[in-house]
Amino acid sequence: MTNLLWYILLGVISVVVSSYVIYKKRNIYKVSTLIVFYFFITGATWIGEFIVLGLFNSYVYKIGVFADPWAQNLLGHLILNTTLYPTTAILLVAYSLGYGWIILFTALYVLIEYVFIQLGIYEHHWWKYYMTAIVVIVYLSTAKYWFAKIIQKPIGIIRTLTFFFVAMLVIHTPTPILLLLGKQHYQLDLINKFFINFYISSIIVAFVNHLIMSFILIIFVCKLRKWYWRTVPFIISIITLTTYTNMGILVIDNGWKFIYYLLIEQICIATFILIEKYTLKPNVH
Repeated sequence: MTNLLWYILLGVISVVVSSYVIYKKRNIYKVSTLIVFYFFITGATWIGEFIVLGLFNSYVYKIGVFADPWAQNLLGHLILNTTLYPTTAILLVAYSLGYGWIILFTALYVLIEYVFIQLGIYEHHWWKYYMTAIVVIVYLSTAKYWFAKIIQKPIGIIRTLTFFFVAMLVIHTPTPILLLLGKQHYQLDLINKFFINFYISSIIVAFVNHLIMSFILIIFVCKLRKWYWRTVPFIISIITLTTYTNMGILVIDNGWKFIYYLLIEQICIATFILIEKYTLKPNVH
């Protein structure tokens, strides 16, 4: 539990800072724009973490709550990559901080990583400190560039990619939480052969599925503008989840009901549709 407190402390500080920044800058930028940017950069962080940690097992979060190391990784990822990384990005862009600040933030990240390793609550496998530095510099530089674009003229590929990452975050978020709570999991024999751990194999199947679902949302919500096209993602979601359940790909555990998860995903789809409808309008920020 002591290990978890360090992660929670970082997460709480990050949420407080983000909330303060959004509040202070509400008269300069639309609150909805700042929130969408936060969602976008969080979604991008999640995809990066999926590749670096999920697929290549680069390091481990030693949370101390679960016995399974991949359950610990999943919880650590949910806490830090939903708070610390996007908070740094939104602080940078909202105050128009320069590249000197990016170097300062990079040094802070490396210092936090070093302290966590010394405390025994984080551990490198093949990952190195200089890799963290490179990732943070690229991440924050990209965030700075991207925010300028969505403020200037949020159209075309910029708007499309922004909402793709937002869709991914909104659609995928309930799944790792429910997995950690023991309510449900995904399984696929092909994935299980390469990733034998229960948690990582489940997340890989779910993550790929939600990447596809995010692409579907972009097509039928962002590109095809007629209202009736927006019903298609709901229909596809219902058919897909029902098929997955019947095939044993989606497994419901410990008294959880399939209808609950089905309703959650429909709410997530509706939430994304509302976000896309009312935010990032061209020439408005």
